[in-house]
Amino acid sequence: MRILFTIAATAVLLAPAAFAQADPLVEEGYIKAFDGQTLDGWDGDERFWSVVDGAIRGQTTAETPAPHNTFLLWEGGPMEDFILRIKFRIESGNSGIQYRSKHVGDYRVTGYQAEIRDEPGWVGYLYHEMGRGRLVYVGEFSVIDEEGNVEVVGGVSDTEQIVEEGYYRSGEWNEYVIIAQGDYIRHYINGYPTIAVIDRDRVTDPTDPADREGSAREGILALQIHQGDPMVVEFKDIYVKPLEADYGGAELLVDGSLEGWVPNTPDVIDGWAVEDGVLTDAGTPIGYIRTEAEYTNYALSLQLRHVEPGNSGVLNRIIGEDEVWPRSIECQGQSGHMGDIWNIDEFPMTVDPDRTEGRRTVKLHDSNEGPIGTWNDYHIIFDGGDLAVYVNNLLQNYATECAERPGHIGLQAEGSAKEFRNIVLVPIGEDGGGAE
Repeated sequence: MRILFTIAATAVLLAPAAFAQADPLVEEGYIKAFDGQTLDGWDGDERFWSVVDGAIRGQTTAETPAPHNTFLLWEGGPMEDFILRIKFRIESGNSGIQYRSKHVGDYRVTGYQAEIRDEPGWVGYLYHEMGRGRLVYVGEFSVIDEEGNVEVVGGVSDTEQIVEEGYYRSGEWNEYVIIAQGDYIRHYINGYPTIAVIDRDRVTDPTDPADREGSAREGILALQIHQGDPMVVEFKDIYVKPLEADYGGAELLVDGSLEGWVPNTPDVIDGWAVEDGVLTDAGTPIGYIRTEAEYTNYALSLQLRHVEPGNSGVLNRIIGEDEVWPRSIECQGQSGHMGDIWNIDEFPMTVDPDRTEGRRTVKLHDSNEGPIGTWNDYHIIFDGGDLAVYVNNLLQNYATECAERPGHIGLQAEGSAKEFRNIVLVPIGEDGGGAE
């Protein structure tokens, strides 16, 4: 069953794709999965797979058709939680990137597939090969429940708009980024978010090749050639970053209402509302709303849009009395300064002294935000004493030795209109949070 949600057209602008992306050769933790010269570490039907001009090429012809969808399997071991960066180019036909998948024999696999085809508006969606079929279409943010029902609860992009802006470039190299943290998954193409999903539908027996109806939390990486007409698809610059955190089940913090959120003073709530899945902040009265629950270790993802230039922010590990402003670590939401960190009321933490003046630690790079009126992805990770802050998938800041204390999460109103959506928290470890 598929339940659709109407998304307000005024709330789906996207940041253009030209903004800086993380360089896997610079950021720590990436594994180079393809050496650029050979298929060492990969296994597939040699009739269809080769290396040409520094890229993996999958090709079928009229004389050598694929007998079925066939895959090139990466032998780097099962992937659980990860960031995958891969470039692709397709001339014709249909392809995909399999992840958290199972090899069921004869170079066939079942599991998640990030769709590749030379067709804007379709490339980027989430498919389940040999299983549940099409799950999440381009532009959608969906939740799949334990029974396999798909509900579209919001949007990550406006499909028509990103097609017009050229999120996918036909005939050219395009970069896919796939992020999997627990049951929360996101796809990006050339910096544009194409899907996000919380998938709670799990396979009954992950070790049984015949059990294909739910999701798996780990599995292999593979590249697809689709059965059918002759086709050519190429891949290069393949990097995998395993994520070692112990991710739990994702929680949607704003689900159609402000239930679960409280203002620091009663009048502050007058400036906040939820409209068509978007949390709106008028900017006044000055103050903040915070979660009723407390959280300690987590990956927090959200999209933020500056309706007008001005200030806001995300408060983390709030402790003590509700006041302006409470003791916490602020990930800055001011336009042009997303990625800065502010220490409020001497919260214990260690930052880079070369980038710190007073309470502010300036971001690592120049601003990579979209223009006013476009959505930006904010990703904040607290894992023990470590903090990492990403803006549009670029690591912009970090801190260490942050006091590991349970606290609330807050969103600031600081005089200018802002909008938030797709606020998802994935707890880390047994003490990730959620307690009142």
